[in-house]
Amino acid sequence: MDSHILQLLQEGATSVSNLLLKMYKRMSLADEEMMLIIHLLSFQQEGNRFPTLAELEERMSIGSVRLIQSLQKLLKEEWIAIDEYKDEQTGMRHEQYNLTPLYRKLYNAWREQQGAMPGSTFSEVAASLEMEPVGLYTRFEQAFGRPLSPIEVENIHMWTQQDGYQEDLILTALREAATVGKLHIRYIDRILLEWQKQQITSVEQARHYSLQFRRQQTTKDHRQPL
Repeated sequence: MDSHILQLLQEGATSVSNLLLKMYKRMSLADEEMMLIIHLLSFQQEGNRFPTLAELEERMSIGSVRLIQSLQKLLKEEWIAIDEYKDEQTGMRHEQYNLTPLYRKLYNAWREQQGAMPGSTFSEVAASLEMEPVGLYTRFEQAFGRPLSPIEVENIHMWTQQDGYQEDLILTALREAATVGKLHIRYIDRILLEWQKQQITSVEQARHYSLQFRRQQTTKDHRQPL
């Protein structure tokens, strides 16, 4: 029995914004469409950016015709989009579902409900999600010199809620990215992934590893012929 429970726990969990769950009805999304979005999120968080219709149908209780109709509606009404990206390792091009339009609509719906001023930032939305401290988002906005986009907020949310990174480690990765002049979410995500591979869990370990890495890079640069 214990082994079965352990197996169930190892399946993990899908991180879904509480604000999205609270607002999707107000945004005129049907339950069926919301469930489809949740499954797209689940596949993304498992590393599958573009699940097939067969994979989606296997998880959902609707038939293929209704599934296709729901997907087409979400695409046509610009709740989701399909983007092309290049795999940096293989050089091959792939397609992926992009949920950024959904978060833009969510942000606008939240602002409309709250009567928010045009200058309000998405970090204020984070406060209503009852998750990470708003200070984490504020630090990123200060470093970037602009409000965070919805997809950037979702990335930070996933770092804390799904990946389990501590706030001080995330801020250390932010400072490391600033040090090398690469202040963007993807680069910070790569830093955190590298630290995870190296089993780095503390700020002290992260700083030591980064220092060693920069020294190695400097040594390599000096050894290269002019």
